[in-house]
Amino acid sequence: MKTSLKTILNTGSYKYCYENGKFTFYDNRISDITMGNYNYSLYTAIRQEHIVILDLSMCPNVPKVISGFPHVTEIIMPTLKDNIPSIDNCPQLEKVTFDPSTIKILKEKPFDGWPPIKQISFGEDFEYMESFCISPNAQIESLDFSLCKYMHLTNHSFQRSKIKSISLPNHVTNLPEYVFCDCPNLASILAIGVIKIGFGALRDCYSLEHLKFAEEFQADNIDKFLVDDDCETLRCGIEIGKDDIYSYIWCLTNFRFYYTERLSDEWSNRIFCFNHMSQRSFLMFFGDIHIYSNYKDHYASNISESFLKTSSRYTKTTHNGIYVGSEDLQKIAIQNYYEINKRLKSDIRDVIKQIEEDVDKLDINSIIDSYKTTVSEWTKTKIGDDDTFYSETHRCSYYSDAYLETILPSYHSEYKDSGYTTNWPWTSKEKKNEIRMDDSRIRKMARKSYSKEAHITYLVKDYIQYIANKSAEVEHYLHIGRAKEVFEQYAYLHGKERVSELNRVIII
Repeated sequence: MKTSLKTILNTGSYKYCYENGKFTFYDNRISDITMGNYNYSLYTAIRQEHIVILDLSMCPNVPKVISGFPHVTEIIMPTLKDNIPSIDNCPQLEKVTFDPSTIKILKEKPFDGWPPIKQISFGEDFEYMESFCISPNAQIESLDFSLCKYMHLTNHSFQRSKIKSISLPNHVTNLPEYVFCDCPNLASILAIGVIKIGFGALRDCYSLEHLKFAEEFQADNIDKFLVDDDCETLRCGIEIGKDDIYSYIWCLTNFRFYYTERLSDEWSNRIFCFNHMSQRSFLMFFGDIHIYSNYKDHYASNISESFLKTSSRYTKTTHNGIYVGSEDLQKIAIQNYYEINKRLKSDIRDVIKQIEEDVDKLDINSIIDSYKTTVSEWTKTKIGDDDTFYSETHRCSYYSDAYLETILPSYHSEYKDSGYTTNWPWTSKEKKNEIRMDDSRIRKMARKSYSKEAHITYLVKDYIQYIANKSAEVEHYLHIGRAKEVFEQYAYLHGKERVSELNRVIII
């Protein structure tokens, strides 16, 4: 049985009304609506009464956070100026009603947690936005600032956002540095006052199709504003299958399918670049710029093999809800893919033979004899400053591998201390004798337990396990196996139809 809303809220004497699942709140105690020290009774009441519509339009203040309401489907906001609430953990939220004409400032990462918004049109009083103000988590397709009389842009304002189109007011004559950098979905920019583009302002905007700038705008080569100097190519991928006409490519940088004319067998298991920036063409006429790509409809062109440099677009970001990883992880995964395929081409019998030859060459007695622990300790004195004591301990033999590490385990430690004292923890003679006895014990056990056959078997198993682990790591970051699995399910389709359906159903 649900707790009475009135029973909970009367304790705090809040101003509100409630009718048919709609809760209207007009109290000034609304700094946060979340589980915490603020307004806990209000938070509890909304959750327990299964509030569907949360109407805050009559609140004199704007909450900073709205979080933790599993039943709310609609939120009606109060007047927003310089504080746009973040929304979190509202899984049923479908609609947020607010008046964008009253917003004057966009601080960092507003609209995070909000449901998808087709378009936001700002009023004439809008003035300023912080760098990275529209985060990659904000689901906004279009922004219209055309009516804003006082708006000015800052560096990085929309960098890494997912907006598809934007309109700027006529008085904006300059696109600041990196203002739209790394906006992969941005297709259209209407900015009829712009005569100048800052460094990196349009870098990595791969979807751009139409730019409308001032008639005075001139650019000898618009391409230079779109190319990322740190990324050699827009796409890299691998052929995952073919039919009589087409080869099908799994893109390793955006996890999508592409197709091209059937590739020869020499491309098998190779990672290659395609859809180079040079495949774009530009039509410019009095500030009206149309950008055409020769690789629309998931068609891969200009395929070439080259060393891959992954763009920051594909690191430290999320693809289809899956975190790719920190910088260079994908690059490492691609390198591992090359290594694994090279190893898999080798006959396991040749690998075993090589391991046997390598083990036969080893002087095991000499290796065991060399196993010992070395303790190095010294001090450094600096006049007018602390003295420093250093201690390093090494335990190893002159040669080791995965098997020898199990019977002759290596060890390394470092210790450092500073101060006005000579009372350092020097290793005593008794301790050193204990270490030597321990080394002797390990050497004796190693001679007793060592087996050449066990040595070879262990290294062979370690080799196989290494390939398995690296293969799992490659699949985790590149999803090649998953792509092949889905690809085989649509053999009845071909070309554009096939990749369109594959891209519709693929879930990573």
